[in-house]
Amino acid sequence: MLFLAIASYIGVYIYNATVNTYVTTVAFAYAVEETFPAQGYVVRSETVLSDVGSAILPVVNEGEKVASGQAVAVEYLNRDALEMAGELRMLRLKIAQLEASGATEAVGYANVIDLSAAVHSGNLSRLDELALKIEANIFVGDSASASELPALKARLESLQSRSVGLRMINSPVSGVFSQAVDGFEHIGPGAVSDQMPSTLTELFSAPAIVHGSCKLVTEFKWYFAAIMDAEDASRLTTGRRVPLQFSGAFLAEVEMLVENIGKREDGFCVVLFSSDRGVHDVTQLRKLQAEVVFGIIPGIRVPKEAIHLDDDGVTFIFLQTGVRAERVDVDILLEAGDSYLVRDGLDSGTPLRTGSTIIVKANNLFHGKVVG
Repeated sequence: MLFLAIASYIGVYIYNATVNTYVTTVAFAYAVEETFPAQGYVVRSETVLSDVGSAILPVVNEGEKVASGQAVAVEYLNRDALEMAGELRMLRLKIAQLEASGATEAVGYANVIDLSAAVHSGNLSRLDELALKIEANIFVGDSASASELPALKARLESLQSRSVGLRMINSPVSGVFSQAVDGFEHIGPGAVSDQMPSTLTELFSAPAIVHGSCKLVTEFKWYFAAIMDAEDASRLTTGRRVPLQFSGAFLAEVEMLVENIGKREDGFCVVLFSSDRGVHDVTQLRKLQAEVVFGIIPGIRVPKEAIHLDDDGVTFIFLQTGVRAERVDVDILLEAGDSYLVRDGLDSGTPLRTGSTIIVKANNLFHGKVVG
C-alpha cells in the first residue's frame, strides 16, 4: 500500500513537471546595430624622405606633427656612429632616471595613468615618451648619484655636438612623422577615388621599391578605400557621415565621411571614406577590416521558444494579461542568438511593451485561456 502511495506521488510530480510546464519572461527593450562588413586599405598623402638609410635615430615620436625644416631624425653613417647612438640612448635614460629620483610617487603613478589612457584611446604619438618616463621611474635605484648629473649632461652635449659620422635629417615640409614605410606611399587619395574592386586590389598587390626609411604624412585627412557588397553600399549616401568599427590591429570606432561610392563589379564596389581626425593613429597601418554601422534597430527581445506560427504563416506570441493568455501577432526584425528581435507594440499597434509578461512555455495554450 505504501509502495502504491509513493508511486502515485512520483507520478503526479512528473506530470506536473513535464505536462503542466508554465514558463514566463519579462519583455525588455533591445537594440541591434545594423552593420555591413568592409575591408580595404588606408590611404594618405605621403612623402618618403628619400636617401635616408635604415641606421637612424628619430628625434620625434611616431605620429608626431612636425614643421617644415624641423629635425626629425639623425642618421648614423658608420659603426662608430652607431655605437655613439647607443651611448646617447643610455645617457638620456640615466639622466632621466636621476631627474626622476627627486620626483614623488604620484608623478610616477600619473605617468602610468597617462600611458594607460594613450593605449586605450589608440593615441600612439606619445607612447615612446611615456614609456621612457615610466622606465626611468622604475630604475630610479641605479648606482648613479645626483652629483653625477652635471657630468652626464656635459657628456651628452659633447656627443651631440660631434658631426663625424652623423647627418641630421630635416623635414622638407610640415606633416606627421612615421617610420612605417611599406612601398605604397605613392598611392594617394586621387588614385583610389573611383576604382573597381579588382583594380584596387591590384594596386596594393605589390609594393614599390622605396629609397628611404621614414616618411611624412603631408595631409591630416586620411582615407579608407573599402571593398563592400554593392547592395550594402547602395544604402549609404555620398556626403554623409557613418561610424566605422575597425578591428584587428586598429581597435577603434571612427566617424567617417562617405566620399565616393564606386561602380559595381561582380556584386561588389569600392567605397571611399575619409576622416580629418586621428591620422597619427594610423600612420603604421595599411590593410584594415571594419564594420560600417548603418543604423540602430530597436525592438523587443523575445525567446525563440515563445514564437508560434499559425496555418497562415503568421508569427505570434502569447502574453499573460491578468490571469489569461492573449495572442499577439509580432513582426520579426532579425535573429539575435537564442532570441528574436520583434517590433515594439508601440510601433505595430499591439499590447507588446517593455515589461509585458511573455509566456515562453505552456501546455494546451490558446487565446483567452486562464493561466494565472
